[in-house]
Amino acid sequence: MRTVIVVLALFAGACTTATSDAGRRSIEVFHSPTRTFTIEDGGQARLVDSLGVHPVYEFEASREDFRKIAGLLVPLKANGLPCRAPSEHIAPGYIVWREGGEEVRRVETHIVCYGEGARPLAHNESEAWRMMEEMGHARYVMPAIPAPTSIAFVNMYWGQTTSTWTASSAGEGRYEDRHRSVAFAMPEGTFDRIRELMRPYERQDFHCNRVLTDGPYGFVVWSSGEGQEDQRTQWDGGCLTGDAGDLFGRIDEATAILIPLRDAAQPQ
Repeated sequence: MRTVIVVLALFAGACTTATSDAGRRSIEVFHSPTRTFTIEDGGQARLVDSLGVHPVYEFEASREDFRKIAGLLVPLKANGLPCRAPSEHIAPGYIVWREGGEEVRRVETHIVCYGEGARPLAHNESEAWRMMEEMGHARYVMPAIPAPTSIAFVNMYWGQTTSTWTASSAGEGRYEDRHRSVAFAMPEGTFDRIRELMRPYERQDFHCNRVLTDGPYGFVVWSSGEGQEDQRTQWDGGCLTGDAGDLFGRIDEATAILIPLRDAAQPQ
């Protein structure tokens, strides 16, 4: 009798799980093949953004997470995000609602729209993206990286590299900008000092809440071999998050170590 009860219990549990999975709701927001997210109601979430430092985030989403995202997107369920004068060069995106894996509603979204004036529902869509990005950053666990043999500080502005500093464990440094390239020797222990300065950001997913626009930005890049990039951490001059000042200070301190070594060397 006990065996029968156990079998029935297991069967009931399996049926409940199958029913739950079959009835699970999900929403997909598609901008392009390289920018999209999907979230399930108490299940998996996935965000792809090729412009991000980490282009793919996968994490568990709670029912509350889904409720918040769904609440922002429900107003778009009737008509999507229409546009009378859409861009000729940018294909429209879409939002798909699914229940139990079956598509129940699909609407078109025009992210870029000319001459339309204020579009309040566009804010809903962008806010859903912001919340998904925050969830992805908060729950992302970066993999371990090998011990770096070089650390580079890349400075950029409007898509152009303005300068790059590279410190190597072999005791060599290099500075490059649009006008010169300078190789210089680093005293023993210099690379270790720089690595210790930046160590708090190894395996840390630094996420910038960018408020001020059109400023300088760049990357710190850890590499364990020639041509091997193990971690890239982006910074932005417009960051106003709590730890942004700490990161900026460490980059400035590392640069201050390298500047006199470069200046003492002859430009190539």
